[in-house]
Amino acid sequence: MKWTLFGKRPVTPAPSWTAAVLAFIFASQTFIDSSAGYAAYMSYLAFGSALWFLYLGIKAKALFSFLFLPTAALWLMPLLGTDPFTKMNLVTFGAHTLLALLFGVAAYTYAARERVKK
Repeated sequence: MKWTLFGKRPVTPAPSWTAAVLAFIFASQTFIDSSAGYAAYMSYLAFGSALWFLYLGIKAKALFSFLFLPTAALWLMPLLGTDPFTKMNLVTFGAHTLLALLFGVAAYTYAARERVKK
């Protein structure tokens, strides 16, 4: 199979609930005040799940999945001492929104599962 933008999809796709839930979590984090400091578990969740969906995308030969890597790199910053997420600014809003959108698109494309017949 050749590499395509969204990779291999099942014949009768159903969305990946894991990706959909992650999209919801990061979309909701866009509007949560983190001026006291960004939670370390959110950084681990963002980076770890982005790496997992990058792996799934490589397995499905989806070029889209490579967008997870630079986006997830922003979540290494709080773990390394700089915290761009303590102020409600364009970086905070944009990073959370972009990661939520990436998970949302992945849920319905290369991370989708085969629909179970009832």
